[in-house]
Amino acid sequence: MHDVYIHSFLRPDHWDVADIWIANWDSTQPEMTAWARHDWVFHKLEEMHDRGATTFCALNKRTGGIAGFVTLDAKRGVLMRIAVASSARGSGVASSLLDRAKAFAPDGLTADIPADNNRAKSFFLREGFQPVDGSAKLAWR
Repeated sequence: MHDVYIHSFLRPDHWDVADIWIANWDSTQPEMTAWARHDWVFHKLEEMHDRGATTFCALNKRTGGIAGFVTLDAKRGVLMRIAVASSARGSGVASSLLDRAKAFAPDGLTADIPADNNRAKSFFLREGFQPVDGSAKLAWR
């Protein structure tokens, strides 16, 4: 496992978080130029935080860079986004971030997983999430 410290999102984390989000860009994200993606991520994070979401970042203690992040709305019990830098995949960073999210939302979390994202679905099932009645949602309680 990477030697990480989980901390609440800070303004200087924007660049690393945006880079990780963009590197994990998937079909649920809008199509746009690479240049516009950073601006979109900045505004999307601000919008999510303005609506009550919280973001936690995994800081790599050796490099000082962000190894991954998780954004959730604990009041609604919704996991909005989790992403890990490619260099940290398979190291336990995602599990550490999800553990923090679970602790912050003890009443449970749901996550919408794209049907074609088998890697994400397998990860969430290993972490104790269960399918929700034939939908793309997985839930943890």
